[in-house]
Amino acid sequence: MSLQDVNVAGMGDLGLVQVFPVAFWVAAALLALGFCAALVDRRTHDWFYAGYILVLIAMLHGTSPLLYDQLSNAWAWKHVSMVDVLLRVGELPIAHDRGLDVYNQWPGFFALNAVVVPAMGIDSALSYAAWAPPVADALLLGPLMVLYRSFSRSRRLSWVAAWVFYTCFWVTQDYFAPQTLSFLLYVTVLAVVVRRLPRRQGIATAAGEAAQRPSIGWTLLLLSIVAAIACSHPLTPLMLIFTLAVLAVPRRNRRTVLPVLLGTVVLTLAWDLTVARPFISSNLREMVQGLTQPGSNASQGLLDLSDASSAQVLVAWTDRTLSGGVWLLAAVALLFRPALRRTPLPLIAVAPLPLLALNSYGGEMLFRAYMFGLPATAYGTAALLASPPPRRWARRLVLPIALIVLFAGFTISYYGKDYALYFTKSETAASRWMFDHAPHGAVVAAVTEDFPAGYTDYDRYQRLWIELEGEPVKKRFATDPAGVLDSLVTDKNRPVYLMLNRAQEARIHATGWISTSLKNIDKMLADHPDFRVVYRNEHAVVYLFTPPKSQGNR
Repeated sequence: MSLQDVNVAGMGDLGLVQVFPVAFWVAAALLALGFCAALVDRRTHDWFYAGYILVLIAMLHGTSPLLYDQLSNAWAWKHVSMVDVLLRVGELPIAHDRGLDVYNQWPGFFALNAVVVPAMGIDSALSYAAWAPPVADALLLGPLMVLYRSFSRSRRLSWVAAWVFYTCFWVTQDYFAPQTLSFLLYVTVLAVVVRRLPRRQGIATAAGEAAQRPSIGWTLLLLSIVAAIACSHPLTPLMLIFTLAVLAVPRRNRRTVLPVLLGTVVLTLAWDLTVARPFISSNLREMVQGLTQPGSNASQGLLDLSDASSAQVLVAWTDRTLSGGVWLLAAVALLFRPALRRTPLPLIAVAPLPLLALNSYGGEMLFRAYMFGLPATAYGTAALLASPPPRRWARRLVLPIALIVLFAGFTISYYGKDYALYFTKSETAASRWMFDHAPHGAVVAAVTEDFPAGYTDYDRYQRLWIELEGEPVKKRFATDPAGVLDSLVTDKNRPVYLMLNRAQEARIHATGWISTSLKNIDKMLADHPDFRVVYRNEHAVVYLFTPPKSQGNR
């Protein structure tokens, strides 16, 4: 009911947060209070708890597809385009665009969708891509609960941990992407392995107290899932190897973990040294350099708040508070809940941390390490929040307040970035027009990647994003956009189509990475003789740039 009153067009720098009506927050409070009331009654069935968590997922991740009439997030559009090209060509052609070779060499996610699309009788994954976050998070609930019930017999604690997990999962890695599928499979493998570990004396779980003998059938099943991870994503297999290696440190675990660990190493090496060898070879030098810059790797993904807008400073600090808070509370739980120290929880939490020192992963390693450790740290946080304080009335206040605060924090962290992720129909129309009219072989340019369908027919066009260039180029672009574009286009016989749109303006305003606005760039180009407006609507403009050296040939 609350979403009926949301005016998406009224979004500002805080995204959907500033247009949610009071009824939305009332709904969130009612959900949290109802969940806490169910926790008080020991007779509450698991299906009832599951209903609360699924409604939580719907509120957290179903809101966007209900409100938006276009797929949001330029990266989701990029992945839809990969599937479209795969369906058209039968493979993912190697492209010269920066970063696209990773898709060609880890194509598992796209191959899966290339099967799903025709099986559903539709033309494109665009028909369902917007619903990837709620569907993926709902599917994640199963393995997550298997993992949590392996930590403790307490049903209520497991469901509280699920609430904490979803409200701290702010890293926007659940959209239509290979990482989303790979993370789901990662947690599935982890849950099965942990469930089958022998229990230390004094640790009782719902799975039973006896150690379970290793099974060839279970191992082969897990390795088939690992194979799907290895061909879909470059980072997740490494995270899985590190986590399994840490779990194998206690001698009692090795009989269960080592077969899966060895199989994971073999499958990952087999893929990386064959199909993905070109990518590994071309990036080997950068990977080796990353080993010598552990501090830079860990901090590279943090937004420079000195140039960011005040709203995005709030979002960034909310991100950091949620992340640091869940780690701090999990650490405190380990101190005051000795039983947790006898579970695999601390091992799973710290396993991703070494990768922080090894590589920056394009500035995202800090967020990925947080995400892969979150299933464990969320449970530790829940164990502390749900433990009985000295006074009973305090217990009844602490938990509902904490759950509501976590919901609010997630909303700011997740939806506070939507102003630059959301696309209007006008922006999509401009992008569609550009690709319908740009001849094959043309250069498609933009200030940032933030426009819909930017990788349409990626094998037929070259792309030029100013944000990916070096700092001197970006600084010069703010005062001389025409000159910068001319210097970056090496083939002067190729026409250049430059897209400027509302979402790019929002990204520039939020991050402040160039010292001007998109409106000023638009004004400078409009007065330049080599740039001609070929399409314009209320939220986007497309320029045709004719490089000076090619004018005589046109």
